[in-house]
Amino acid sequence: MFLLWILVLPLLPIVLINIFNKCSIVKKTTPLIGSLFTLIIILLYSASNNLLEVSSYFEIINLYPIFTSLDINMSFSITKISVVLLILANITITTALFSTYKIKKRLSQINTLILIISIGIYGLIIADDLFVFFLFYEVAVVPMFLMITNWGYDLKREVSGPFKKILSSLSVGTKSYGAYKITLYLLAGSLLIFLGLAIVGISEGTFSINEILNKESLNMSNDLWLAFFLLVLGFGSHSALWPLHTWAPDGHGTAPTAGSIIFAGILMKIGVIGFIKVIITIFNTAFIEYSSLFIILASINIIYGAFTAMMQDDLKYLAAYASLSHIGYIFLALAMNNETGLSSAILQTVSHGLIICLLFFSVGLIFNLKGTRSIKELNSLSDNSPLISSIFIFAAFASVGFPLTSGFIAEFLIISSVAQSGNFLLIIIPLVGIFITTIYMFRTVKKICLRYVQSKESISTISYDEKLICFILILTIITIGIFPNFFLNFINGESIKIILGV
Repeated sequence: MFLLWILVLPLLPIVLINIFNKCSIVKKTTPLIGSLFTLIIILLYSASNNLLEVSSYFEIINLYPIFTSLDINMSFSITKISVVLLILANITITTALFSTYKIKKRLSQINTLILIISIGIYGLIIADDLFVFFLFYEVAVVPMFLMITNWGYDLKREVSGPFKKILSSLSVGTKSYGAYKITLYLLAGSLLIFLGLAIVGISEGTFSINEILNKESLNMSNDLWLAFFLLVLGFGSHSALWPLHTWAPDGHGTAPTAGSIIFAGILMKIGVIGFIKVIITIFNTAFIEYSSLFIILASINIIYGAFTAMMQDDLKYLAAYASLSHIGYIFLALAMNNETGLSSAILQTVSHGLIICLLFFSVGLIFNLKGTRSIKELNSLSDNSPLISSIFIFAAFASVGFPLTSGFIAEFLIISSVAQSGNFLLIIIPLVGIFITTIYMFRTVKKICLRYVQSKESISTISYDEKLICFILILTIITIGIFPNFFLNFINGESIKIILGV
């Protein structure tokens, strides 16, 4: 029952910040304290059950049956991989909460939405039942609509994508446009996921992921093949896998900083978690059979995302397309179907989650300082705010995969996994992606940080709270980059085999 506190604890700050919504200290500090205690519970639970050691641990908690006839139960499980994802989610949520400090309009409400999203994310990471997995999935996704429509930004962009006719009636680039576009895409993806999971559960006579994995083999009937493709489309949409990606840039561009951090830091990773926890786990044979297709889609994500990022003038859109490119690296590693590929995909998921949190957080700091996100209009950042400039430069270098950062070791291992698979020509794809990323990141740093334009602006700094979260993110990124073996040894154990069902 100790594990359930991970889901219950965020409810307490929600109650307190809405009861004492007139007190600014309560509204700001209570969610952060709740997030800190959640992290402590995750670490204590993991340590007490040997999850922090080399050996793995697996626990099923059956709370109560939901639908007895379909064997649907409120059940949860946790492994070392779950611990990694829970910690990443906690850091992402904490960063998002810090980013709301400058918000003056309905601070209690936006922090409430962030905490509700955190419950959904924690729940889907530890869910063992497919129905419960979907339930928490929706809890994590739906509140983003309210966050964007109430605290988002209005921009001007051109309509694109399969929902072009529906969205053309809205003002393109506004927060309403971004919110509705995200809702249409993610609800469509969620519907596909629901249908796919329902087919699997009914076909196998159980919705328990653990019970399905314990079966000797999964007979791929026509129904299960249909479920496989439905789940690929659904999770592909949620993880912004090409060509189901077009919601992501507009979502990032119109969302508040907190929304962008949650989107890129963990929500887009939910699709990846779905691939690992459901598709690769349950449909391993089918995934291997269609690995060539995933290699092609991942390669398009890498190159398309990098090229499109290079053409952006808005810093948020640049970071959004950079995020799409890095999602491609994760799927490329997964498609290699070897242990190095899986390890590097998980490492890249964590690394990119941390780096993109810092990148979007620094973009938010720049916007608060300058009042614009246009690269053409930004200049002299190193002179006006050396600290903000340094944070952005570090985030840009880490995104490129600079040595001693987590991005470097993750990308190196992804390239190694490609080489191990024998697809030596395929190594060109990640190398080209890294090359393009280096060009646009260095060019952006030069334009906004190192380009001097005489100005009367005084030197600006950031609050101690903002310094603290940036320090934590930077320290974590560097620690993983310098000591990758600790992380790799942690995830290379038996828990990977449990998750993959081998």
